[in-house]
Order: sequence, then structure tokens, then C-alpha cells
Amino acid sequence: LAGKASRPARERTVIRLPSYEQVRRDAVLYAHANRVLHLETNPGNARALVQAHGEGATARDVWINPPPIPLTTAEMDWVFDLPYARSPHPRYADARGRHDGATKVPAWEMIRFSVNIMRGCFGGCTFCSITEHEGRIIQSRSEDSIVREVEEMRDKVQGFTGVVSDLGGPTANMYRLGCRSPEIEAACRKPSCVWPGICQNLTTDHDPLIAIYKRVRKLPGVKKVLIGSGLRYDLAVKSPAYVKELVQHHVGGYLKIAPEHTEEGPLSKMMKPGIGSYDRFKQLFDKFSKEAGKEQFLIPYFIAAHPGTTDEDMLNLALWLKRNGFRADQVQAFYPSPMATATAMYHTGLNPLKGIHRDERAEPVDTVKGERRRRLHKAFLRWHDPANWPLLRQALKDMGHAELIGNGKQHLIPTWQPLGDGSYQSPRRKNSSAASEQPADPRPLPKSKRPAQAAPGRGRVLTQHTGLPPRAGGKGRSR
Repeated sequence: LAGKASRPARERTVIRLPSYEQVRRDAVLYAHANRVLHLETNPGNARALVQAHGEGATARDVWINPPPIPLTTAEMDWVFDLPYARSPHPRYADARGRHDGATKVPAWEMIRFSVNIMRGCFGGCTFCSITEHEGRIIQSRSEDSIVREVEEMRDKVQGFTGVVSDLGGPTANMYRLGCRSPEIEAACRKPSCVWPGICQNLTTDHDPLIAIYKRVRKLPGVKKVLIGSGLRYDLAVKSPAYVKELVQHHVGGYLKIAPEHTEEGPLSKMMKPGIGSYDRFKQLFDKFSKEAGKEQFLIPYFIAAHPGTTDEDMLNLALWLKRNGFRADQVQAFYPSPMATATAMYHTGLNPLKGIHRDERAEPVDTVKGERRRRLHKAFLRWHDPANWPLLRQALKDMGHAELIGNGKQHLIPTWQPLGDGSYQSPRRKNSSAASEQPADPRPLPKSKRPAQAAPGRGRVLTQHTGLPPRAGGKGRSR
């Protein structure tokens, strides 16, 4: 049209964010800057961002380049085929060059026998910053490259017993998934491909991942391949064949998944699917476990005190946990972390997922701050802990739900308090022990004499987002 202003090419366009001093003083501009940042994460259409820092003689501009173009499969293979040592730095080893006992590195132990098969995540969970670190487009290795790494790990890594602890990435099951159309993908600005529902342009074929699982577990010297990465169960239910393969061959008794909550309020702020997706996955999980003659359990993760969570939401979650027989042994409360959208919600009390305004059009977010309220939200997750009962009794009365206090099965909290200090004794041992601590008898007990709580039991939530395995013995306390 005549007189219409032309838009400069993307490579010649920059977006100037409010200055550092402005966002520091103004919560609305902080939320606006966060929204712009997360809308500019697609390497196909993202523009450079510029933000002024300082005033006067110290004034300068900070330039943020657009995300890089994702690596091709050939480039991923080249990176992962480099001759890595697959061990911590020799400086941290003992005189024999080993990393056992006093020289053990816990962070390495978690990934020692794992293989990364992809990079990136298109989930867009607001409490997570994987997109900012690895990109929103999945970058996958070839099947041959993955097999070569497993074989090298088998042949060269000290202590390999035949068990691959994880074959995954930021998520377990996004391998080779992506947009059906390169043109649509390059133009898209949605922060998530799976929220509020799975995009119709997203492929959900898990066959390439199934093929990798089958090939790796047939390798000589490989006894078991476990999947330890977080599973997107809303994607998994789109491929029942994948769920069957996973459940019958790659679950070591328990599988961790992260519904995070049961209520729509906090889930919408997290950009997570509704609890109905969890229910559908659990049906498949139980069905295929039974077909394989295995007793296996899901370990669900939940977050307390996430922005957008009301006290009523936490009460409903506690009732869901009780109704489904879950007793969370250790729980996670939300903490603001860099670059996460949920952090902007926590700081500003606004929802950057919606348009940011200074008037009534802005969507406020209930942020859980203050020691008492954060303790209350964690206490709802641990409704079974007697140490939390006094706090919960008072909260239920204040919320008008005194009918949930009683000694029947329909009640959440009993009227009585146990003798003693009222602390809940956890069936977990400590994460680690000092190098000088030695067991009285290093010989392992036969299976028949091992403590029952050493294995995950029905309804016992034994892990956090750390991915640490179930632990037995000792005492623990988490409030």
C-alpha cells in the first residue's frame, strides 16, 4: 500500500529493552522486558536485544544476540564423537587415579554411566531456563553416534557394571520431535509447543527413540538401560508403543515424572498440562507393568509455593495426595532462578504470559512470600507429617475447612498430636556421608534380610528433582 512503512530486515533489526535502571525501579517494565526476552527465543525470527546499563561516564549498551541456528545431526555427532575423558579432572583423583571413597564426586556419579542423545526443549515450563541454555528446537544425535558412545563407556569407564543409568537429555522423550513445517517453525513465537495443548504441527512419533532403546539394550556387555531423564508424559501417551517399551524394559522399579500440581491455577502459570494427562499416563503405565508381571511405581514431583498458587490450591493438592495414597518424603518449594518467567511473576506479581499493562488489563499473580505462608504450602505437601499438623489445623480453621480435621478416613488432619517431638522419621538415609564414615559390616545383606523401605513402595514419594534414588535407613526431617 502507498505510504505504508516498510519493516527492516530481521538481521538489521534490534529491540531496545527498558534500561537496567528502569527495570530495577519499575516492576511493570521488569515484566515487560521478561516477556520480550522470551518471545525472542526462536532462532528463525528472533531479533537482537539491546539494554542500556549505567548513566553518564559509565553508560554502556549490553547486546544480546539472537539464539544460534540449531546444530544439525552431523554437527551434533562431531561434537559428541570428540575424545572426551569421561571422568573428573585428574586433580580430584586419588593416588591410583580413581574417584572412589574420599575422592568421589557426587555430581559425576549421577551422570557417570549416562548418555546424552539430544539437546533443547520445547516445553517452555516457566520455572525452567533450559530453553535459554540449550534452545527450543530439538537437536538430535544419530543412532550410530549414540551406540558408539555407549560402547566407549562400556569399554573405558571404570566401574561400569552393564547398567546405563540414563539415555536421554533435558527431557526423556523429545528425540527427533519437532515442527512438521520448517516455514511455520521459523515464524512461530509461541513459548511452548505443548501448552496449553500439543500443537497440531508438532510431530509425536516415538519410533526413532524406540529403535535406539532396542539397539542399545542388545549391545554385548549392556545388561540394563534405564531412563532417568524427566519424561513428558503428555507426549508419551501419544505413542502407547513407546510407553510399553519404556515400562517393560527401561524402568528400574520406579519412574519419575513431574505433574508439579493438580490445580489449573498454578499449572497455567507453570505452562504445564492438567492432571488428566498424568491420569492417562498412569493407566498405560499400570497396564503395561501388569502385562510384564512387574510391580512398578510412578514417583510424581510437586512444587509448593509456585507463583499463582493459592492456599486453597495446596489444600486440594493435599487431598489429592491423600486420596491417591501418596506420602511425599521430601518436597520442593519454588525458588526464583535467573531467566525463568516464573521468577518475573514472583518479583512483579504480574503474568508475563499475558500482555503487560499498567491498568486493569494486567493479570495479577498470587505470589507466595513470607516464611509462614511458604511453610504452610510445604506442609500441605507433607500433610502426613505430625510436625506439620498444628500449622495445618490452624490453617484449615482459618480457611473455613475445619470439617477436614478429625480422626476418620475422610479427614486430612487428626485432632490428636503424637507424644514426643512430633517429628516425622523419614525412611531415607542422608544423600552422602563423610569419607571417614565406614559401615560396621561392609558385606551386603541378602535380599531376604534387607530393610523393606530400601525399595520404593506404593505411594511413597522418595525423590526430588535432583533425581537421587530411593534411600533406606537413617533419619530425616523435612518441613
